[in-house]
Amino acid sequence: MFPASGSEFAFVYFSSIRKRCYHNRNSLQTRISPGELLVIVIHGKGYLYTEQQTVPIKPGLCLWLMPGQAFDVLQESETVEVYLLAVHKLTVARRKGDWSCSPQTAKPLGKLSSVMMRPLLDDVESLYEESKGRSLTDAGLQMRFQSLLCEMNEKFGSQCEAGETSVGIDETLSYMHQHYNEKIKLETLSNLVGLTPTSYSRSFKKAKNMSPVEYLNQIRIDSAKRLLDEPGCSVKSAASAVGMGSEFYFSRMFKKSVGLSPAFYIRRKQLKVASASCFGYKDCLHSLGVEDTFELSGYRFIRSGEDRHLVELQLEQMREYSPDVILADVRHLPIYEQLKQIAPTVVLRLSMDWRTAYMQLAELIGRETEARQNCLQLAARVSTARERLFHTFGNRTVSMIRLQAGKIRLQGRKDHPLSDLLYAELGLQPGSCVPWNQRNKDVTYESLMSFETDYLLVYEDSLADSQLLKVPTGHGALAAQHLRTHLIPNWVRMSWVPTGQHQIIDSLEQWEE
Repeated sequence: MFPASGSEFAFVYFSSIRKRCYHNRNSLQTRISPGELLVIVIHGKGYLYTEQQTVPIKPGLCLWLMPGQAFDVLQESETVEVYLLAVHKLTVARRKGDWSCSPQTAKPLGKLSSVMMRPLLDDVESLYEESKGRSLTDAGLQMRFQSLLCEMNEKFGSQCEAGETSVGIDETLSYMHQHYNEKIKLETLSNLVGLTPTSYSRSFKKAKNMSPVEYLNQIRIDSAKRLLDEPGCSVKSAASAVGMGSEFYFSRMFKKSVGLSPAFYIRRKQLKVASASCFGYKDCLHSLGVEDTFELSGYRFIRSGEDRHLVELQLEQMREYSPDVILADVRHLPIYEQLKQIAPTVVLRLSMDWRTAYMQLAELIGRETEARQNCLQLAARVSTARERLFHTFGNRTVSMIRLQAGKIRLQGRKDHPLSDLLYAELGLQPGSCVPWNQRNKDVTYESLMSFETDYLLVYEDSLADSQLLKVPTGHGALAAQHLRTHLIPNWVRMSWVPTGQHQIIDSLEQWEE
């Protein structure tokens, strides 16, 4: 990729590194690279198209873009987060014993150079963090970039990235996005890839976990949401603009996908909202500027089957509150019919990525801009806190247990917002027994006696559960002497909300070195 011929050599250096997050889900957009760029995907999925190829977007993907290179972007996830490294090439030549250096002109290519670099994402993250406080002319930064580049160059030369599907399904995705406002027949799509309609449908569902019709309807619904945000757009005109001639069919499909009818969606910023959640929906709403709200949290009683009258009492209080809409999590599905009798109820999808759930909730109340700003502010806070906490904790380990329902539950390193915050984003080191591939693990009191950790964080779900450690509590702290413990509030719940994550970071930063 970086040729050396005779006495001429190509040298590459980077001039800037930025982190960007994109939110244009299910929208096919044409882009042109403003310069020579290395694009490294951190999070999200979708596709990049040129006339010659299709490249799946996924975490770890690295793209080398030339100035003026045109491509189409199809984003399938709610967000796509990337690093953008602007680079420059120089030609270093030796003639008659003298060395000369001149800019190397980059020419746009029709074909995208791409490679999977997921194991190197941590190296790119380190480069990004170090670049904040140092000049990009710093020799150490450029050396780190050159080391990263060498590994990339080897893979660019040996690996040819191909699409995830083997039957050309990705080409039909582009066609759907370009013609979704027209009538598209299944035969048209199957002919594009040379398959029978039956074989195409089977292959499509295997690749996308939904039928072609369902995928096309989702494109139309996402486009309709953008149209309904425009002043004066009616439900009828939105239905017609996205290729759904029947307003009734459009409204039914819209509510099935979004949870709200198109009419409710148009005025969603003015709705009076209540929630039924154990994931901090009320706090999420407050962080988005919605102060007047009511929350029912009955999961503990629903799960145990005890004190059902407490749930009934909360339902009656919610009825008196008279909400226009109720936002519920999947754990409150057992009382869905009761909630629905009070007001239209939207059950949000469960995702262990708190940002996905947060953005979904924000969209339902028309606060997407506020949600993105809150996420950006938290990302900046995490970035600065990571370095500060390293000086506080160094290589000392931190572990957390939750005393809940008669069990001692050890927080793992995988698949939870709190785990991601503590171990991945803030870079704290877990104790020896913290499971790396589990969300949590039930342990015994006896096993804690040999537990190797410098800090043990303890959350008690109830006064009865505090007896599980067989030691009394006093003055807000555990009296155990064999472990260095900190009694904490419910960080598990707090980690689902940006304001909660700020509070967790506040607590960690207040600990003395």
